[in-house]
Amino acid sequence: MNQTSQKIRKQKLRRRFLLMDGLATGVLAGLVITAYRLGIVQMSGWVHGLLTRAAESPGKALLYVGIMAAMGAAAGLCLKIAPLISGSGIPQVAAQLAGQLEARWQKVLPFKFLGGILTLGGGLTLGREGPSVQVGAAVGQAFGELARRPCEERQFLISCGGAAGLASAFNAPVAGLIFALEELHRSFSPAVLVSASAAAFAGAFVSAGVFGSAPVLPVTGGIHIPLQYYWILLLLGVLTGLSGVLFNRCILWGKALFARLSLRWRPAWLWCGIVPFLIVAAACLAFPPLFGSGEPVIFFAAGENNPPLWQLTAFYVSKLALLTLCFGSGLPGGIFFPLLALGSLAGNAAGSALAGAGLMESQYIVAMALMAMAGHFSAIVRSPVTSILLVSEMTGSFSFMLPLGVVAMVSYGVAELFQSVPIYESLQSLLPLSGSGDEKSV
Repeated sequence: MNQTSQKIRKQKLRRRFLLMDGLATGVLAGLVITAYRLGIVQMSGWVHGLLTRAAESPGKALLYVGIMAAMGAAAGLCLKIAPLISGSGIPQVAAQLAGQLEARWQKVLPFKFLGGILTLGGGLTLGREGPSVQVGAAVGQAFGELARRPCEERQFLISCGGAAGLASAFNAPVAGLIFALEELHRSFSPAVLVSASAAAFAGAFVSAGVFGSAPVLPVTGGIHIPLQYYWILLLLGVLTGLSGVLFNRCILWGKALFARLSLRWRPAWLWCGIVPFLIVAAACLAFPPLFGSGEPVIFFAAGENNPPLWQLTAFYVSKLALLTLCFGSGLPGGIFFPLLALGSLAGNAAGSALAGAGLMESQYIVAMALMAMAGHFSAIVRSPVTSILLVSEMTGSFSFMLPLGVVAMVSYGVAELFQSVPIYESLQSLLPLSGSGDEKSV
């Protein structure tokens, strides 16, 4: 056998091994993320029950606040033990794949899992999707190390785990795959593509076995935009682009605020854990719909009782403020779903205003809200392809990708015009890139 034939045979065998390892990583990550989602559902149901009963008497209200404070202390302790679980975890994974950061899955996996159940189950304005990426990546890293795979393949398996994590969290395997390639690994090599594809679809399949295969945001009707209204899409792109710029600045401002406070408050891990939980508890006692990541607000436009414009604006301001507080504290939790919820509120408000002015029929407000989600994601993360695929998979419809693309690209351009750095790049620049990162959180 000549040298060329041996090389081709070796490449084929490598692809087969990567395919099998990708499938294994996807299944394992899918199982872990499914357990993670179930834990969040159980915890949030219990805490929301406490919140509901808190209105019955001052004693029950104090019980709710006390339990929230205890959960905050526990979440802060998780962060103290494993600082790299801070925030969404996506910048950490990207830095790890770039060889700029060393992470130990033995710490990241259990404490990100537990910390996320506490913060997301506690009703904080944070998302599960970014943490799912980091948890999945940790599963991939664990599999690669325990199976004694070569160093290069371990990097592929981390990407596979991240793709499976997002796919399992959103029931969106294609978006999970593209996000892993576009944002994490930043490589479209055949080896990564094959293994990450297998992992993403395997993870989504496992998750669907428990949560079902239905879209996360099943919206029917009113999602097709006539060509004569495409000028509105340009305005929507500008609006979501500006909102994305504001979003990124608020997130970084929150991080800077807590960085200063952590120098004054001792122990910092305790206060950075308790304070967000207490403020969220007070906000939810005053207005219970503020509980959680904001998923219900996405369905406002599709409901029969869509709130008036002033309420949509108040929701937007309140959720952005709570997200700035919760994410700025460094507690484990992501920005994926909150940024989509805020985008939907912006699109809903714009559509309601245009419909009220007689410039558009009210039946298209739903489409405005959905397209604004893609625009918001594109402006904030600067991954327009992922944003388009994500919203398409979440809604279960690929029939309105053209208007989605228009909004996503316009918002992308607006963010570039204002020189707004993509949020994960900004957060990655705050990471302790020298050493293991165990001495500092982001």
